[in-house]
Formats: sequence, structure tokens, C-alpha cells
Amino acid sequence: MPGSSRGNDGQRCTKRPTWRNYFYGGLASCSAEAATMPLDLIKVRMQIQGQRGMLATTMSSIQTASDVLFKEGIFAFWTGTSPALLRQATYGTMRVGLYVQAKEALGIRDEKKNKPFRTILAGISSGGVSAAICNPTDLIKVRMQASQMAESGIPKHSGVIDATRLIIREGGLRGLYRGVGPTTARAAVVAAAELGSYDEIKAFFLKQGARDGIALHLRTAALAGLVATAASNPFDVVKSRVMSQPVDEKGNGHRYKGMLDCFRKSLASEGVSFLGRGFVANYMNKGPTVILFFVFYEAIQTQFDQILDVAAGS
Repeated sequence: MPGSSRGNDGQRCTKRPTWRNYFYGGLASCSAEAATMPLDLIKVRMQIQGQRGMLATTMSSIQTASDVLFKEGIFAFWTGTSPALLRQATYGTMRVGLYVQAKEALGIRDEKKNKPFRTILAGISSGGVSAAICNPTDLIKVRMQASQMAESGIPKHSGVIDATRLIIREGGLRGLYRGVGPTTARAAVVAAAELGSYDEIKAFFLKQGARDGIALHLRTAALAGLVATAASNPFDVVKSRVMSQPVDEKGNGHRYKGMLDCFRKSLASEGVSFLGRGFVANYMNKGPTVILFFVFYEAIQTQFDQILDVAAGS
């Protein structure tokens, strides 16, 4: 993910203004999120199944989708879209912008000369910082998606404002940062695995003589999505469970005290297999999201750079 504009010959030639990296990242993130919301809902529903105090029956991705469709209607698949887009407009924007800046600060300016350790470090720092700041929007999205399940114990939320009001009433402003630990840990791992692996895989193909175009972006993004899903799924399961649980009047969770407590209790009651719960649904969501994000990002930066560079020179 370079931080420079292309010249007329297609080569990177001038350093891109910093604000563009943030803008491109946010626009690509929101576009990919909107297109894959139904898959994200199915993933969250599957990951909170099987917990103590909920129905023991677990369902596959197709069964979960059918259950949502017939019990709640087709529009239920877009539950949580508003906070999801708000999150991407903040988190997605910051993550990409900070990642490019971190790479440049670490001395990486040529996408063919990435250093694995440095790209991983850039991904960890950008993902962790962005997720910690934007945790409230992620919490609201998960709560809205989980509230539609009667067995979750969470009152149904009519919208973003209603969900925010109930969360603050339950745990105060501090309640908006419930689950910030697993969210930050997951985001750091995902950013390193997703952004870092995309850059490394793309650099490898470019060194082999591949043409920098949509075909390269598609295959590179598909592989990056697989890497990101494998690395993040355990964190994602814990995060979904901690965030979706009902809380008492003090904002304390009814089921888990935090990330480690959720991990310990889930492991004791379900075994190690719980770490892979929802993996297929997660990749069904993550794969298309990652592919669309990078394809959108590459196209957006190319087209907008040309337009903005011409406008700046006029």
C-alpha cells in the first residue's frame, strides 16, 4: 500500500499528501463493509452460539442465514449497518492512514522492497491504536446484531442512538469501551496479517514480474484474507462474546469478566474447538471484505491521484 502517486507512465514518482491515504482508506473500507454486511451478521451470530446460558444447539452458516431470513426477514441481514459504516469511516480511515505513515517512518517507501518485520510492526501499531480509539462504534454494531437473538438476553435496539443510550445507561461512558482489550488485540493482529501480508505477497509477485493490475490485486487480496482470518478468528470469537453479553447496572458482564475470563470459561465448557467457531463464516465475510477493500483501494488511489494531481497542477 504505497504512499506515493503514479506518473503518466504508471510508476510511483511523487509522495502523496498524507490526507489522501486516510481518505482513500476510509472510502474503500466503507464500500467493502456495506457490500458484506450480511456475511458479518452471520459470523457474529455463529460466534456467540454455544455459550453457557444460551441454547446449546449450534448451526452452520447456511442454517444461521436461513434462521435469520425466516424469523427476522431479509432486512435483518443489514442490522448494525449504521454503526458499521461509522466504524469504518473512523477505524478504517485511521488504520490505513496510520499504516502508510508508520511504514514511511520505518523507512519503507518502495512497495517492491518491503521488510516483513517492519510491515508487521506497522500493521500492529496502526491496527491497535485505531481500534482502541474507535471501540464504541464496534461495540454498538455487535450489540445491535446480537440483540435480535432472543436467547442473547439483550434488549432489542431500535437504532444506533437507542443502542448507545442503553449501553451508557448500563455501564456509563466506560461501558462504550467494554471489550476494548480483545478488540484492540484482534485489530492489531488483523492489521498486521491483512495489510502486512498483502504488501508482502504483492511485493513477491511484483518481483516475479507480475503486472500491477486488478488480476494481481485480486489474487493477492484473496491470500491476504485467508491469512488475516486464520490469525484473527480466536480473537474474533472472544471479542464477539464479550461485547454481546448482557451486563448488570454497574456495567459488569453477566457471563465474563473480560477477555481472559471468556477464553477460560469457553475453553472449559466447549473445548479448544470454540476457537475455530464461525471460521467458515468468518472467511466468507473476511475474504470478500478484504478482496473488495484492496480492489477498491487500489482503484480509488489510482483514479483519485490522477484527478487530484491534475487539479493541484492546474
